[in-house]
Amino acid sequence: MDPSLTALIVAVVGVAGTLVSGVMAHRGALRAKTVELDRAERLRREELLADERREALAARRASYAVFNQRLRQFHSVLSKDYFALAAGEARPGQGREREETRQGLRDVYAEAQMVISDDVLTVAGGVVHQLHRIHALLGRHERGEAADESLEDVRERLERASEGLYEVRQAMRRDLGVSALPITRPDGYGAV
Repeated sequence: MDPSLTALIVAVVGVAGTLVSGVMAHRGALRAKTVELDRAERLRREELLADERREALAARRASYAVFNQRLRQFHSVLSKDYFALAAGEARPGQGREREETRQGLRDVYAEAQMVISDDVLTVAGGVVHQLHRIHALLGRHERGEAADESLEDVRERLERASEGLYEVRQAMRRDLGVSALPITRPDGYGAV
């Protein structure tokens, strides 16, 4: 082989190698930049999801606090009215107070239904329904209308609703991740 041809081939291979190495370096830089941008986007999405989860938890926590309070207030008013009615000491205006408390619970429950978990909603819905039923029965007894349940039945409903309040509270606490206690009240819990 002619030395000038060999030199020419070596020069062509050298130039081609130089050009190819530049292209390869550029492609490698682009690939690294793409990986870095993908990683940054993934981190940004993860941060947004974490922020959304924190906001949802804060909204649930606030809703649970108000909802739990209103449930207990309504139960307390119903209990007070039951005991007054059972003792024959029904007072004027107690039906109005009971209705105001019921409406307050209704409004809070409507808001809570948009943020609370399905597990809590299932338990809470049963208790809310039970409390509304007690409200209706007490109204009938106060007005002297025929009620399909006696005052003793109303007392039993109030006791079951009290158990339900515990279950709702525990379901809420479990959903928030702050309790590992059972959803149903253990035997003897709260006994004096």
